[in-house]
Amino acid sequence: MTTASTTPAAVTQPLGVKKVFLVVGIVCIVGFFIDMLVLAIPPAPMALEWRFGFMQQLSDRAIILFLGAALVLYALPGSGMLGRYLAMGCLIAGIFFPLSCVLVVRDNLVAQGQALTNIGDQAQQLQTQVEAARSSPDLPEEITLEQLQDASLQIDTQAEALTQNTRTSISKSILSSAGRLIVFGVGFLGLGRYGISRKNS
Repeated sequence: MTTASTTPAAVTQPLGVKKVFLVVGIVCIVGFFIDMLVLAIPPAPMALEWRFGFMQQLSDRAIILFLGAALVLYALPGSGMLGRYLAMGCLIAGIFFPLSCVLVVRDNLVAQGQALTNIGDQAQQLQTQVEAARSSPDLPEEITLEQLQDASLQIDTQAEALTQNTRTSISKSILSSAGRLIVFGVGFLGLGRYGISRKNS
C-alpha cells in the first residue's frame, strides 16, 4: 500500500523540478540579455572606453547566461527542437567567448599604453616647471635648490609608482577577464555537445 501511494509522487516530482529549472533558466537567460542590452546603450563599438566596459561586464555576467542555459537544457526533452537550437547557441557562444579574448587583451594593452603616456607627459610637465623655477632669477628666498631637487625626485618616484600600479592593474584585468571568457567558452562548448548528443529524455 505504501509503495502504491508514493509511486505517483515519485514519478511527478522530477517533472515538477524540471519545470522549476526551466522557469529559472529562462529568467536567467532573458535577464542576461536585458542587462547587456541596457549596458550597450548607446552603442559605440569603435570607442575604446565602450568596448572596454562592455567586455568587462560581459565577462562578469557570463555566469548568469551559462547557468540559465544549463538549467534550460536539463529541463527540455532531448528530442525537442528548442533544446537543439539552444545547444547550437551554446556551441556558438563557446567559440565566441574565447575569440573575444583577443579583443579584450588588445583593448587592455591599448588602454595601458594611453595611461602610461599620460603619466609620462604629466611627469615631464612637472619636471619642466621645476627646472624653470630652478633657473629663474626670481626664485623666492624661502624656496631653496635643495627643495627643488627633492621635488624633482618625488615627481620621478610618484611617476614610477603610478606606472607600476597601472601595469599591475591592467595585467590583473587581462588575466581576470580573459580567463573567465576562456573558462565560460569551454563550459558552453561542453553544454552544446551535451545538448546535441543526448537522447530522448
